[in-house]
Amino acid sequence: MQSNHFNRIGIIGKYGADYVDDIIHRVLDHLQSRQIDVLLDTDTMPETLRAHPNAYPLQEWSNQIELAIVIGGDGTFLHAGRALIYQTIPLVGINSGRLGFLADLPQESLETQLNHILEGNYRLETRPTLKVTLKHPHAPPLELHAINDAVIHKCKMARMVELNVSVNQCFLSHYRADGLILSTPTGSTAYALSAGGPIIEPTLEVILAAPICPHSLNHRPVVLSAQSEIEITMRPNSFKDLQLTLDGQEEYPLTLEDRLLITRGTPLPVIHPSDYRFQDRLRQKLNWGINPDDPT
Repeated sequence: MQSNHFNRIGIIGKYGADYVDDIIHRVLDHLQSRQIDVLLDTDTMPETLRAHPNAYPLQEWSNQIELAIVIGGDGTFLHAGRALIYQTIPLVGINSGRLGFLADLPQESLETQLNHILEGNYRLETRPTLKVTLKHPHAPPLELHAINDAVIHKCKMARMVELNVSVNQCFLSHYRADGLILSTPTGSTAYALSAGGPIIEPTLEVILAAPICPHSLNHRPVVLSAQSEIEITMRPNSFKDLQLTLDGQEEYPLTLEDRLLITRGTPLPVIHPSDYRFQDRLRQKLNWGINPDDPT
């Protein structure tokens, strides 16, 4: 009998995408061949697996697994990460999307790569996340989470927003911009990169604040300690229809009376192949120049 480092594993697919069905079946067959107990996310399984005796909605898994395998792109990975954030379950991704910064196991060799991971031969990263507390004077606080970023912006019309930002109760800046991105290191290669932000190694304990198209040549992205408490308030002369977007997937309307507090969230454990290196990933995904001294 083969020795398994993980004995109870959950499988999460890409919602509404039938092109991942074959990969899901491959993963399920492989895990069962190793006599591993499997949980399936009902909402993202093929029709043929939704009646499986171990199929439950992701929100009902409640610490029943030791590892989650996510099949899809980085968006699917972010969705799964937020759903399981309090359970500190490591996630590993099989990429069927475009970029694959987070979901990085290739389909072509997934059985071989899974064997390495199941036998304990992998690289574990602990990635910082954001806790976003939305405070309204006439409602209880709402506690939210982001793995990539939290973005404040207009939701109906391309107009500037005006925001005041303080860090640890010390005023940082007044922003007049299309919006503001608060990003984790993981999110530094996503929306924040397009807004001119730096690329940050994914395990560093920092938060990036990057204005979107600021109405000033002096405003630049700022890297802050993850131990900071960042407070954001809306200026009275901001236009209405403001919105908070988390990881490009969850939306919350904002009023001019709302306050946002951004702090360090629950760390997210992410598993990569043992030969994973962030620098290699940058070159591969962003098509950076190769080392001229590398014979390969």
